[in-house]
Amino acid sequence: MSGHKQKILIVDDEPDMRKIINDVLTEAGYDTYLAENGAHALELASAISPDLILSDIQMPSMNGYELLNTVKVDPELGKVPFVFMTGVNVGRFDLRKGMDLGADDYLTKPFSVEDLIHAVEVRLRKQQLWKAFTDSKLTKTQTGFIVLLSNELQILVMDILEHAQSLLAGKDIAPSDVETAALMITRSGKRLSHLHENILYYSMLQIWVKDRETIEEMRKEVTTSYLSVLHSILHENVRMKMRTDALTVNCTDTALQISPADFGKIVDEVLDNACKFSEANSPVTITSSQDDLMLSLTIRDNGRGMTNEEIAQSASFFGNDQSIQRKTEGGVGLTIAATITELYGGRLSVESTLHKGTTVTISFPRAAVS
Repeated sequence: MSGHKQKILIVDDEPDMRKIINDVLTEAGYDTYLAENGAHALELASAISPDLILSDIQMPSMNGYELLNTVKVDPELGKVPFVFMTGVNVGRFDLRKGMDLGADDYLTKPFSVEDLIHAVEVRLRKQQLWKAFTDSKLTKTQTGFIVLLSNELQILVMDILEHAQSLLAGKDIAPSDVETAALMITRSGKRLSHLHENILYYSMLQIWVKDRETIEEMRKEVTTSYLSVLHSILHENVRMKMRTDALTVNCTDTALQISPADFGKIVDEVLDNACKFSEANSPVTITSSQDDLMLSLTIRDNGRGMTNEEIAQSASFFGNDQSIQRKTEGGVGLTIAATITELYGGRLSVESTLHKGTTVTISFPRAAVS
């Protein structure tokens, strides 16, 4: 797991766009490879076996659709995640064509650095989860059910995001109405995408807690600056973005013995839960304390609180035989957060008083960074 730089193939016929994307992803720690059209991209993909392909649509010598169609039928490249970069004027039919051919996601030009990094991170993380899931020891019945459910959710996500894209490009609706509707649909799509990811996490964590080799490999990972990951999550979490004025962060940075993606997932779930069960204008505070060995991150809200049963349902999979049918929505998210924390040798605890709020304290092992 450590030391492997993921490879991203960037395909765009505009040199300036290729350079911008290349600079951003190189700075983010990825190995990048550049192609000016689909034909060149196919040659490179066969040679390097990329972890993700990021492609424009309109290009000479082989456009993005033709490239995607060829990649998806190739035995060696068929499972590589494929993300389209589209112009704002791309219509519903074109987006549906990309989804039908098997595209995993799309970015609308012009996009921000944050949007680009987030799309890449999410798609690579989901690809890793899928690989671990398909390599797991779940029964065929369990696998078939979860794959079917997950695929259906992903189709719904793509459909919602596609309609949002069409609305943003609409010309016969009042601009303010278009923007409002598009933002609402996009928000719903992101929530469904979050649920889709949690289905995979929930299934895989039940296996990982019994796999000592996996745990040992995970504990080699390091987050050199947890605060940078925390601020990224605050920027991306759908519920948290709506109450930034009510948020207080008072933390001291340090390196942690956990991967950035998994640290981000833990914080994302705890923050999401805090926002979900408290009023939109009520405060959320994040504070930290640390000693030589551990960092403790405390997240407090003034929401409705949790019952003893709900707190019990949020326990990790270590030493617990729990069924997803028994869980509330919040219980699933906190179970994922608690289990990942314990996988890395940490601990998550919940204290709550009904009608007064909830305090979640997460302790992480600190890392020695030279």
